[in-house]
Amino acid sequence: MHKTEKSKVYLLLTGVIILLMIILVIVHQRQPLKASIPEATPDAVLENAAKKHDGFSLTTVNTSISAEVIQDGLKDIGELITEEYYFKEVVSYSSIKQFLGLDLGITESSYLAGYEGVIKAGIDFTKITVSKDEDHKVINVALPKAEILSSEIDPDSFELYSEKEGWGNPISVTDYNQSLSELKSKAESSAAERGVLEKADENARLIIRNFILTLLDEASYTVQFTTAR
Repeated sequence: MHKTEKSKVYLLLTGVIILLMIILVIVHQRQPLKASIPEATPDAVLENAAKKHDGFSLTTVNTSISAEVIQDGLKDIGELITEEYYFKEVVSYSSIKQFLGLDLGITESSYLAGYEGVIKAGIDFTKITVSKDEDHKVINVALPKAEILSSEIDPDSFELYSEKEGWGNPISVTDYNQSLSELKSKAESSAAERGVLEKADENARLIIRNFILTLLDEASYTVQFTTAR
């Protein structure tokens, strides 16, 4: 693969992603879609392209670009967050000691607290494969299914609604950590039920389709998606 051709792909892909982020924020009247590129940030890509190709413009389009170049340009992005789901969940904890199989009421410890956080879903672009059918002018993209990439809890959002420590049964850090783990699992299930993975898939396809059709001749090519194995 020619370095010049590959650098053009990186730069054009960055521009398309930024443009789509702006469009999606305007169209959707809800929490904005935020696309992040862990392995190749827009600033880094632009800086690298500028050093190698002085004066290169986003309007430069190579209609004969190969499927390999498109695929490598997408793969170098790594994991891309294409949808975020904001949540507020309540976590509860209760513990009581027993003696001879009987609950000792004075040892009961419990608390009820609330947290806010965000579930981030997206696509692993390193698993994408691209093929080009020149006879039918079709670009075939095998895309992996979206998955939850991270579950983040905002520690500043913590609200303690009630707390009780029983005799000889203090609440420990381990108890809090276990509750947070259960909270994350509950939030991820809620996000999945609300279609966050389907939306992440949809946004990823939109980004890829617009990138490819901008890179090639939009009037001549069709982009088709299949699920990668």
